[in-house]
Amino acid sequence: MTMAEDQARFLRCVGEPTRLEIVRLLAKGERCVGELTSVLNKEQSLISHHLKALKECNIVKERQEAQKVYYKLTNAGLARLIVDCEALMKELSLCKCQEVNYERKANQKSGKR
Repeated sequence: MTMAEDQARFLRCVGEPTRLEIVRLLAKGERCVGELTSVLNKEQSLISHHLKALKECNIVKERQEAQKVYYKLTNAGLARLIVDCEALMKELSLCKCQEVNYERKANQKSGKR
């Protein structure tokens, strides 16, 4: 894979809203699945599914302690990336016009108007 392909895969992985929320929470420190489920108000199976995807992309790693599995980011640079991205979004107000175009394309593919 080229660097551009690796970067695109990474961005697709963290670009899913629930995964981005998980990464944002893990940027503040290690959490167990139960904590993530509670904070995000999502089903445990959904959180586990997203954690598996993040783990496959080497974004998070796990550690088991007794009956609980704890997750954390694999690299502190990922936490900085999330903080920097949030600051950039506030500063530049990016992605407002493109959002409409993405929704329109998705609706055209699914047959909706």
